[in-house]
Amino acid sequence: MRRLRLLFLMVLTLIATTRTAWTQTVLVAGHYPGGTWAELHDINDAGLAVGWGDVASGDTRMIAVSLADPSNPVWFESGVSSNGVWSDEGIGVSGNGLIAGNINTASGDARAYLWTVDGMPGIALGTLPGDDGSAAIAINKSGTLIVGTSYHWLNNKRDMWASPVVWTLVFTWQNGAPKKSWVIHALPTGGLEQHGAVFKNDVLNNWGGWGVNDRGQIVGDAWSDRFEEIALVWTPAACSEGWTIKQLPHQSRLPVAATYPFTEALSIDNDGYIAGDMSADGWNSNVPALWVMDFHKAPTWKLEVLENLSGMPGGTNTAWGINDLGAISGVSMDTAGNEFATRWINTNPGVATLIGFPGDYGRAMKENSTGIVVGRYRYGTGPLQAAAVALH
Repeated sequence: MRRLRLLFLMVLTLIATTRTAWTQTVLVAGHYPGGTWAELHDINDAGLAVGWGDVASGDTRMIAVSLADPSNPVWFESGVSSNGVWSDEGIGVSGNGLIAGNINTASGDARAYLWTVDGMPGIALGTLPGDDGSAAIAINKSGTLIVGTSYHWLNNKRDMWASPVVWTLVFTWQNGAPKKSWVIHALPTGGLEQHGAVFKNDVLNNWGGWGVNDRGQIVGDAWSDRFEEIALVWTPAACSEGWTIKQLPHQSRLPVAATYPFTEALSIDNDGYIAGDMSADGWNSNVPALWVMDFHKAPTWKLEVLENLSGMPGGTNTAWGINDLGAISGVSMDTAGNEFATRWINTNPGVATLIGFPGDYGRAMKENSTGIVVGRYRYGTGPLQAAAVALH
């Protein structure tokens, strides 16, 4: 692993502009030193942000940048080639600095991988028995649960079957000392994977866990090769091991009742709020979504529509992350087709405010409890660049 100090630091104080409620300071704008592109997906409360990018050799790696001292960011990289499979859904970091993502294998398949920036050897997390590859997507704040997907190829690699999985941290006693290891488990699919169980004449053959909290609640999706998709939540089973599965609702309450058959759950906080998106007629017309947990009903969730800048379905509108203070991060498109890094609050989903990422295209992925938002931006058709912005 290499440790390098940021070659440049861009610090801009942005006075509140239209639909922007805060003064903002850009802490990171660019890429890993020597690379050409980068994007950040998650950040913990200690200021460690993680994502993907290339290094001087042109190789794609998992990267990290420490903002413990916001005036002096320090970059890290995993030292291992990364596959990039499922990279859009993410890479996660726990409160104690465990980074979960994926790397390349000799076969070209992805393999879930856990590493830290302190130089300790990384850990390949493995696959379900008989599978060809896996990817870790998210890790909870306490660093005890990792979620993602494990897959195998079908029909000479023309088709794939991907299963939702969770890795649990297990302690055993060995040679008079405790030993930690990670064990993979398949999450239940509840019969929804059967042909025609959800969508007529279609099979949900791709599954994954995209978010997990410290209560053991897991959110994710199942989708077909035609991208018919449903949002799911797994809840720890009462008085037993394992999880139970539930499809999240696709009937909204606000601002007007509407049905969105295609839904996607991407992040869950420790209070059970879930961020994602939904669509009425395919992913060319999606809207950002929030599922609010109702503890009085065992539990169940209610679907809220988040405001987007155009005021109507269409284009790129997604709530990618939610933190434990109720801050939701994502992307929203205006009527001219421009995409902006966007922030909502779970208590006021009808108001979308802008985050001051550089460039003319922005996507906010996660915000930590100290008000640092991470994501990506670019200018025109240029390469993606990493962004971290502090809100004041």
